[in-house]
Amino acid sequence: MKHTSAAVGRLRERIAEGRRSASSSLVSVILLFLVCGSSVSAASELADAVERRDLAVVRELLTRGVDVNAVQADGTTALAWAVHWDALETVEDLVAAGADVNQATDLGITPLMLASANGSEAVVGALVAAGADPAVTRGTGDTALMLAARSGSEAAVRLLLNHGADVNSETVGGQTALMWATAEQHQAVIRLLLRRGADVDARTHFEAREGRPGGTVREPKVLSEFEAVNPASLPRDGDRDPPRPEGGFTPLLYAVLVGHEEGVGLLLDAGANVNEQAPDGVTALMLALTKRHETIALGLLARGADPTPSEAGYNALHVASATGQLRAAREILARGADPDARMARPQRLTNAFEIGVLQSPGSGRLTQIGSTSFVIAAKVADAEMMRLLIDAGADPSMTTEDGTTALMMAAGLGKRAAQEITYYSWDETNAIEALRVVLDAGGDINAGNAHGETALHAAAYHNANDVIRFLVAAGARIDATNAARQTPLRVAEGHLICCTTFARHEEAARVLRELGADPNVGVQLTFGLTGFGDEASPSR
Repeated sequence: MKHTSAAVGRLRERIAEGRRSASSSLVSVILLFLVCGSSVSAASELADAVERRDLAVVRELLTRGVDVNAVQADGTTALAWAVHWDALETVEDLVAAGADVNQATDLGITPLMLASANGSEAVVGALVAAGADPAVTRGTGDTALMLAARSGSEAAVRLLLNHGADVNSETVGGQTALMWATAEQHQAVIRLLLRRGADVDARTHFEAREGRPGGTVREPKVLSEFEAVNPASLPRDGDRDPPRPEGGFTPLLYAVLVGHEEGVGLLLDAGANVNEQAPDGVTALMLALTKRHETIALGLLARGADPTPSEAGYNALHVASATGQLRAAREILARGADPDARMARPQRLTNAFEIGVLQSPGSGRLTQIGSTSFVIAAKVADAEMMRLLIDAGADPSMTTEDGTTALMMAAGLGKRAAQEITYYSWDETNAIEALRVVLDAGGDINAGNAHGETALHAAAYHNANDVIRFLVAAGARIDATNAARQTPLRVAEGHLICCTTFARHEEAARVLRELGADPNVGVQLTFGLTGFGDEASPSR
């Protein structure tokens, strides 16, 4: 008997719904395979009938004594389909007719796993009463308990535990049922698993990945950190990505990652280490701040979290300064954090940070290495954070490794192009306020970094005309040249943003001319079909 297109359509609709649900992602994968396999074969009349939910035909076939364990092309049985549809009566009829409750599909999926993924207490109970084994695992190590934990069904989880499910069983990637419950924010299930002895210190597996600086680690691809967490709940717009877990995550780190405040509390009460770190040195506190879970961060601090670890190359105050979390910054400073601590490696808040540098729009690459919290706050033009740091003793004259000052950062240096400033609160009004903070603290308006860039160059790169006017009025040298022999006017007339992207800011150029910029100073960067370079340079 051929499968109807309607049945396949219903399954596909179910898959689409599953993708929108945090608790059904794995079920979606399972069903996808079921569709792909079962739609091409009619190996079992009984399984086909259950798939169609044609109960009259099911009863007739059972009366005739057909093979209740006959499988479709992918190993799916009638019982698997009945469980999938959460059809308790049909499940009981099939079991009574001799259905094998432990018979898995070709993918290793048992009826009990499907019932657990559905979170169906009744069906799980019927299956375990009939002898379904909770200890059975797929090749990936997934168990029925993990799926029940992910579904959020406390009753199903309890049934499985009462029938011998191992609370600390691991997938091949090291995920446990507690991690799954935590990632999906199922508070009652977390509480139950902890009472039954779930290991709060369990850690997912990781391995060194070749070809990446700093011994970056990642987890095997069976079920990554982000697959174990609902991907739809995580910001994926590049600039807002957190330090990406690459293995070595604990239940507490999962709870922090998804912002589950109650879960964090339960895990800490159960003995989880408040200073837990991922292998790359990112602490639970730093992860909370990176994800902008300030309430969780404050809670961790209240529980004794140490804000000073810097094994990641940066510390919690750096993250708080970059993300504008003033309450957290105050608490961190009150606990003895050094406001002048330098970043040994850039914090991984953007894609650019991940490679350790930001592309300067002009003459080279601008490093974040050596940044203090004050420099970072200036970069995002957060005047209030900058004042807080000064009050805490921060030295506003400190620079990055290449001599970039807070003043240059506030003016926009290191932000690749005006249209790319989206993550930051940076705008001209905020920038001018941040510039005032630095100047009031004695900042040198004409300082240049190792690339010769000044604050006025930065404003020219971004067509920030109000900033240009402010800086010139405050004494900025209008014809200062950078290492590429470009003045701010020349920058406005044409500069390379990245690779082959060329930008001109005619309005900024007009403003600079009106303010007295000399059009004969510096060199003009040109961009043509054959290459780019300055008019005086043989190198293009």
